[in-house]
Amino acid sequence: MKLETEHLILYPLTDTLIGQILNNEITEFSTAKWLTEDNRTLLTWMKDELYLFMPPKIGFTSWIFIEKETNQVIGDGGYKGNPNQEGEIEIGYEIIEAKRRKGYATEAINALIDWAMTHREVKSIIAKCHYENIPSQNLVQKLQFTFVGEENEMNIYQLYFDEHPLFKAFKCVIIGVACLGAIIPLSKKLIKKASRK
Repeated sequence: MKLETEHLILYPLTDTLIGQILNNEITEFSTAKWLTEDNRTLLTWMKDELYLFMPPKIGFTSWIFIEKETNQVIGDGGYKGNPNQEGEIEIGYEIIEAKRRKGYATEAINALIDWAMTHREVKSIIAKCHYENIPSQNLVQKLQFTFVGEENEMNIYQLYFDEHPLFKAFKCVIIGVACLGAIIPLSKKLIKKASRK
């Protein structure tokens, strides 16, 4: 499974992919500039703890972001587990410093939102930004997230799918298709009746 944008390819960090990255078995793309000691520690925890004891559904954890032009991993992000009972999932992301201010975060998060919208169990997405991190706050607001509160120096934003323009457009299409499904058979019946007269 992968997601593709204009400049990026996104892969979910599955147990298998994590193992390949940690064992330097990846040849399709480079992780050199992204795989810091902190990221290596996180991947090890995901493989040894998260996937072993509480494996989430594929896609509801982190994804890596690969820059098409250089074939390098330039960041990661995604969801922090399966949807809760209210259908909420939390999103986060990180782009390496050399690749910031190129619109990559917006591309990646947009793709992840679109992916989440294909899952009926997801009703909204939560994003937490440090109150001093203005670029991240601007990004989530640009993507239609609404400020809903504060928690431990973090500003909390939420994107409700039933208020999202894409969801509304999709809903209109579904309603339109449903109406057509009812109108076409009715039209055929009326035509048949008219032809009998």
